[in-house]
Amino acid sequence: MKAVQYLIVPVILCGVILALAGCGSKDGNLKKGKTKKPALVQVATAESMRMVEQLETTGNVVAVNTVMIKATIEGPIAYCPWREGDRVEEAGQRLVEIDRPLYRQEVVTAKTAENLAKAKLDDLIAGARPEEIAQASESVRQFADCTNFAKADMERVQSLVTSGSLPGEEVEKARVNYVKCSTQLGSARELVTMLKAGPTRTEIAVQQAAVDEAIAKTTLAQKKLDECLLTAPFAGIITEVFIRPGDLATPRTPLLKMMDPSTLVVRVGLPESCSAHITKGTPAVVRFDMYPNKTFNAVIERVYPRLELDSRTRMVEVKVTDPVELIPRLFARVSVQGRVIDDAVVIPDAAIITTPRGDKNVYVVEEGKAICKTVTIGLEQGTHIQIIEGIEAGDIVVTDGNLNLKKGASVRVDKEKKDMDNTEVSGKDTK
Repeated sequence: MKAVQYLIVPVILCGVILALAGCGSKDGNLKKGKTKKPALVQVATAESMRMVEQLETTGNVVAVNTVMIKATIEGPIAYCPWREGDRVEEAGQRLVEIDRPLYRQEVVTAKTAENLAKAKLDDLIAGARPEEIAQASESVRQFADCTNFAKADMERVQSLVTSGSLPGEEVEKARVNYVKCSTQLGSARELVTMLKAGPTRTEIAVQQAAVDEAIAKTTLAQKKLDECLLTAPFAGIITEVFIRPGDLATPRTPLLKMMDPSTLVVRVGLPESCSAHITKGTPAVVRFDMYPNKTFNAVIERVYPRLELDSRTRMVEVKVTDPVELIPRLFARVSVQGRVIDDAVVIPDAAIITTPRGDKNVYVVEEGKAICKTVTIGLEQGTHIQIIEGIEAGDIVVTDGNLNLKKGASVRVDKEKKDMDNTEVSGKDTK
């Protein structure tokens, strides 16, 4: 029984070996008969060239210099001939006048008081006239004669009282008359001295203060009257009219709105990622729906020093340098020159494969093999795209047939297709 078992085992092993040998021969024949050919692809050469970033955005035409004319006093509108679109020729031109007769009368009264104070000051500074000095001198002579007569009369009365011819009270009357004449003589002499010396500094200062006070009152009255007349702060165009002659104006009531057409600019917002490269003087091109099929050269005139929180954009003002008639709120399409890269590595965008995870891959042909490389892209324009990192100029990239390639697969170039040239390429940031 054991001998039979020993005989069966070798037989089974030989059968297994023969079976395996037969399967291996079959598979080998299959492999030799179905050898896969290299994939047929089209390629292009990565080139180094100059690229200029073009940022496309939209905005509106606005007037930087715009003003709302408002009333500061209450009163009926006496003058307002303006309509929307009327041109104000110069700064200071009369726009609106409010009728307030009371303010005009206050100016007249204050001016009269000012003139009177000035006349008194002039008279004071001029000093006394010769006639006044002569008159005062004559008064001195008269009071001197009066004093001499009073003194002689007092001495005569004294003698008579001493002799008993007159009562004693007559002496007192004569003395009072003498003192009175002496006092008047002294006053007359002082007046002559004052007239000859002229006014003192204090007198002039007091009268000058009175003049200054009168001028201040006149100025105040004139300022109140000036509030009735509203003038143009600059030459421009009337854009809105809110009142007509006869309407009642009240403080802070809007009357007119005007703008300076020479300050019209295009205000646009640029993405935060690109705004760092925009400076004053950067070239731009503007298109308006109002002027179809036309482009206008422009330049960045102002860059705002902040970002808008809602849109995360940086506002800039674009000044159109070509002749064109603009109006506020006109819609504008703006192309702004961004970064300039002199030696950008550029390939066709068809060579880029985006993975589900968002990676950017490119197949590079090396010795008949498709080598997959992950790249970082930059500017893009039409069918051209910049490669920041991953490949270098001169690399052969697969542009057609790359979707079904495997890493390291053998490839056969059908036709080398170079659809790029060495001219300047303008692009937009795709990062």
